[in-house]
Amino acid sequence: MTGPAAEWFVQRRWTACLRRAVPDYDVLLEREFEDPERRFARNKQAVNTVLKFAAAHVPYYRRLFKKIGADQNDTKALEVFSKLPILRKLDLRDNEAAFHAERLPRGEKFHSEAKSTGTTGMPVLVRHTVRSARMFTLLKQREYRWFRFDPGGTLAMILPPRTLPRRPEDSLLAEGEEFRLDHWPRIGRDFSTGPAIAFSSFNRPEDQISWLRQVVPDYLLIGSAALEHLAFTAADQRPCQSLKGVLGIAEQLTPDMRAHVERSFGVPIHQNYGLNEIGLVAGRCEAGRYHVHSEHCLVEILRDDGSAAAPGETGRLVVTGLSNFAMPLIRYDADDLARAIDGPCACRRTLPSFGDIIGRYSRLAFLPEQSFAMLEAVRATILNMMPEQIRDLRQFQLHQFRNGHFELRLLVRAPLPDVFAEQVKAAWAKAVRSSEQVLSIQYVDAIERSPGGKYQVFTSDFTPAADRVHGMSD
Repeated sequence: MTGPAAEWFVQRRWTACLRRAVPDYDVLLEREFEDPERRFARNKQAVNTVLKFAAAHVPYYRRLFKKIGADQNDTKALEVFSKLPILRKLDLRDNEAAFHAERLPRGEKFHSEAKSTGTTGMPVLVRHTVRSARMFTLLKQREYRWFRFDPGGTLAMILPPRTLPRRPEDSLLAEGEEFRLDHWPRIGRDFSTGPAIAFSSFNRPEDQISWLRQVVPDYLLIGSAALEHLAFTAADQRPCQSLKGVLGIAEQLTPDMRAHVERSFGVPIHQNYGLNEIGLVAGRCEAGRYHVHSEHCLVEILRDDGSAAAPGETGRLVVTGLSNFAMPLIRYDADDLARAIDGPCACRRTLPSFGDIIGRYSRLAFLPEQSFAMLEAVRATILNMMPEQIRDLRQFQLHQFRNGHFELRLLVRAPLPDVFAEQVKAAWAKAVRSSEQVLSIQYVDAIERSPGGKYQVFTSDFTPAADRVHGMSD
């Protein structure tokens, strides 16, 4: 059952802890089926507000408006918007402080800073306001509702320790340990929910399956790539009989990967799309489209020449944040490819939508044991170095050869200090289990994109081409 009546019926299953929180969620629901012309007018005004604020109070955009000859008071907001160049991750990283707003609009307050994940290179530190942080909670409940997660159920989480809730003493979850909460993260602030139980994704797949069967959760939140790994490990058995639904995050599933995982788990595999720099961007509906959270952001699918991709074409996914005035990001290149789409959706939602995301997935199921742990050891070491040690590092990539050797490829502006290699090698020595797992460090002139157009922080000779898995040829 789809449509407004179905969504209102499901929404009423969520029992609010605070009555004042209900209107925010109800407004989001109403806008899922809003008249497109009304939404366009509201989004146009939101873009205009962001442009005027950024041009007046954000150094990077003040210089940019002057450079392109744009008037910050121009009423033709979308014309000015289309003239702005695409913002790359490296542009953001190299000019990070210039994106900080010198002041906030009346009523806005600073909330926190968040690092981008660094899955495609060096991370950036993004400032968020209370409103942009609040939007994450609102939109997370929206997607749980779309996916028909019953808030009274038990939510299991298998994620890297740094992305899991911290324990009371603020320490990270160790391998073999679990951490229990009496509510679902974030959502439990506004609604009554069942418990949540966390387990590190660094545990062996066999141990993850055993843990799931022991805690018998109703729902699972997990990295999408890890789903395929669990499916292969479980072989012809279901990894967990109690599951009613799974939400895969961080990477995308190709159609053949999705089919394989859903056969193994025996339940729907749901997905969203988000960026730490922006927040939640879109959720995948039951009809297979990613619907954009247009209250929070604007999405463009663009060709290489900057023009809009036609329906059915694949283009670069570009996002503009509409909620975060602490660090506005306008026409931000997410470094992902997506298929443009048009026409009404079978789910009856009128939110803007796009099709399959291409290039944002990992093939961990085909890697030798501990491959991901070694990648994380290197990445964590680099990301936790002192700023002066990695100031000239632009991008890095770890490649795994079939003979057991690894190569850390570095794209730099200038050679890095000796302490960089010393710390990486020390972390590597602790992580490896075999003397054959040798790490070399190489400076490179460029880090090539994958065939799908994506920069990848980890590549491996064990990873097959996406069109060679499960017998698929297209």
